[in-house]
This record gives sequence, structure tokens and C-alpha cells, in this order.
Amino acid sequence: MINLIPGLFFVLFSFAKGDLLYPENGAELNHIQVLFEWEQIPLANSYHIQISENANFSNPLVTAEDNTLLFIEKELLGWDETYHWRIQPVFPSGETGNWSEVFSFTTGNQLSETTTTISNASQIQEGVTVFGAFFNYFSAVVDQSGREIWNSGDENIVYYSTGEYGDVFGCYLNSGTENNLPGIEFTYDGGTVWNEPNDEFLHHDMIQLSNGNYLGIVETSSLGPIPIGEWTPLFQSLGFMANGATIEFPWIGDKLIEWDKETKDVVWSWNVFDNFNMVDYDQYGGTWNQAYLDLHYDWTHVNAVIFDEDESA
Repeated sequence: MINLIPGLFFVLFSFAKGDLLYPENGAELNHIQVLFEWEQIPLANSYHIQISENANFSNPLVTAEDNTLLFIEKELLGWDETYHWRIQPVFPSGETGNWSEVFSFTTGNQLSETTTTISNASQIQEGVTVFGAFFNYFSAVVDQSGREIWNSGDENIVYYSTGEYGDVFGCYLNSGTENNLPGIEFTYDGGTVWNEPNDEFLHHDMIQLSNGNYLGIVETSSLGPIPIGEWTPLFQSLGFMANGATIEFPWIGDKLIEWDKETKDVVWSWNVFDNFNMVDYDQYGGTWNQAYLDLHYDWTHVNAVIFDEDESA
């Protein structure tokens, strides 16, 4: 038996190859901080990993040793590139096994043109910055240096917010529909967790409540008067009475809606037109001059919503 053990280990060293798991072969990634994952190889207590820009690994970009089944490369990968990777087991004796098969993946295109100005390095917080861009319809993550490390690829997703437990909310461009920015909960891997029914135009924010339901801001409207001001002649030139009393002009406001998580039925709503008075409007900010151009008055325009558990409001 003593003579058989070295032979047994030689067989294990020669043929033990762990399956590569992630990134999958042929994958196209929308991030450049990449998690590499592979399966356990019996008896191995660490692994060599190589990442290369060429398939023969003649000059690897990364050569590292790791004693887990995961390795994260944060600094050396870039956008619009092709990479190859493989692993090799290292056994307690110091012997190494064969290199695994080679997987290849590509990275997509950078979408943002962010720059960073550091005024006080000591005040920089840990972590990354996530943002969404309307009109270009994409989202991105940048690190402390301003380097883009993730984006939404071709999904046309606009990021809104991140929940307490890391849930990510936003919307996506749904061209050709009346309500063209449906709200969603999504993942950074490109999956959709939940989407609202899109019966009304949701904008700027959506969150998940502790009861599992979702709360969002939707646009609502009602006819109202055109108050008297220096803009009065402008509206009268369009044929409106514009006398501060006649109900004749579209006002745009906001409504909060709670949707049931499972059925997506509306279980609660709050409408600004049911709770605010139209005599309370902006007289000095130029909003009625803008209303003359838009042919509607942007009365309230909520950009974010929160829910206070203690006040249940």
C-alpha cells in the first residue's frame, strides 16, 4: 500500500481539473470588475489563476494564487476587450496539477464619460457611485477615481435608487408605448425581479415596502385655472380666458400608488389634487411662462419617495 500512494497522487495530480463556472465561456460582460469562480478539485488547497489577452497565455495579464474558489480582479481589465482565463490546482505537497480548459469572455462598451475632481481626498467615502441618465437611457457605476466599472449595456435601464438590503430600482425605455418608462426592480446581472403594471406613467422613484408591496410616483392631471400674472396676455393670445377662475388649463401633479407584490393590484393611493389647493402655486419661479410653452402647468414634480415605518407614512 505504501508504494501505491504516490501513484494514486500522481493520477490525481495529472487528471484533476476543476470545471470553470464564471465568467462562462463566450460571455459578454457589462462590468470590468470581474468575479472568477470554479469548482473544487479534490485534495487541492489552493489554485493558480491566469487571465490573458491572448489564448496561449504567453504574457498573462494576471497571475495569482488563491486558496478559495473565487477570485476578483478589480484593476486590470478594461472595456471592449477579449480575455482568456484558466486555473491550476496546487496540492499540499506543493505539486501542481494540469491547467484547466480555457474560457474566454468579452467586455462591452463604456457608456459614460465621467470625470472626477477630488477636492479633499480625506473626505472620500468608501464605495462606488451609481447613477442613471435620462434621455441617453443608461445606468453606470463609477469608482472613486471616476472609472466606469459597470453599466446597463443595451438594456436601456435608468437607475433610481438602492434599497436598504441592496435591492435596485429604476425604469427602462419601452419605446412606442404611452407610458414609456415602466418601473422595475432589477439586478446588476441584467435580470428583472419585478415590474409595475404600467397602467399609469411612473417617474423618478419606486421603492419596496416592508410588507413586500411596491410604492411609486405616477403622473396625474386635472383641469384648473390660469392664475392672473404677467403671463396673462400670453395665454389670452392663445384663446384662454386666463382670468384666474375659469377651469380651462391642464395642471400636472403627482400620485403615490402602492401595488400588491403578487397581483400588482392598487391597494392604496394618494393624489395631490385631492389634498392640495390650486390657490397654492409658484408665482415667482417662471413656471407659468414655461406652461405657456408646454401647454400644461407642471404644478408638483416629486423626484423621490420614502416610507417611515414608525409613522406608517
